[in-house]
Amino acid sequence: MLQQRVFRRLFTEQVRGPEEEVDLALAALYVAGEEYPELDVDACIGALDSLGQRASEAFPQEGDVRERLEALGRHLSTTEGFTGDTDAYDDPRNSYLNDVLDRKKGVPISLSILYKEVAARCGLPLEGIGLPGHFILACPGQAEAVFLDPFHGGRLLSRADCEELVHTRYQGRVPFREEYLYPYDKKQMLVRLLTNLKRIYFEAKDYPRALSAADRIAIIDPNLDVNIRERARLHYLMGQYREAIRSLELYLKLFPRADDKEKVQGEIAALWSLIASLS
Repeated sequence: MLQQRVFRRLFTEQVRGPEEEVDLALAALYVAGEEYPELDVDACIGALDSLGQRASEAFPQEGDVRERLEALGRHLSTTEGFTGDTDAYDDPRNSYLNDVLDRKKGVPISLSILYKEVAARCGLPLEGIGLPGHFILACPGQAEAVFLDPFHGGRLLSRADCEELVHTRYQGRVPFREEYLYPYDKKQMLVRLLTNLKRIYFEAKDYPRALSAADRIAIIDPNLDVNIRERARLHYLMGQYREAIRSLELYLKLFPRADDKEKVQGEIAALWSLIASLS
């Protein structure tokens, strides 16, 4: 428990600072540290450094950005063996960076973090792109956008390919929007990672772990409306009714004109009645 609190403090220190000072790899490992209190963070960073060194040796000496992206994807997927886990997608280990390094399996967001960190060590800056239901990467500053899909073998994608991904995943029910291609900063990538863990643990009815993920999202973005509501629900499911009320009251304070204002007020009243009945 003590070591878990240490990792929470380290995570908080990372994400509370300016965006440019966030170390994405360290923050992701501090997320993992609460699940693995004995985690050797330095060894994991060393593994990333080694991956970066080997990937840099595989880069073409005179290659353009597209060629370097192809080399990165080929090296990490074929030579190193990193791949998307299509057999057990919701295995929580797919979202912990230390496990991804060890098992060489992950989900789109965790593999994107790994690819981004390895690419940075090769002098190739990449940005996260949060498509609905699928996370990819892009190289900034290019006249023609080129995207990289770490989950599917590091393949390169065009803008049209990104549109097709969204169309196929949602069977045409989600119209493609230009904003889907806006870059994520490092804090947003961490929110995406933790949101994935929150969903996995919630669906498994592991509410304490789901709440832990939600609490860390709140450290990054305390005003995220969906997360505030979900924290209230998790507190309720865990029998922590006063904490649920506090989350709902915070929601109303931050969003006084929310469409579901009356519903939330009713939930607060019902919780107070429940508390009174238990006294």
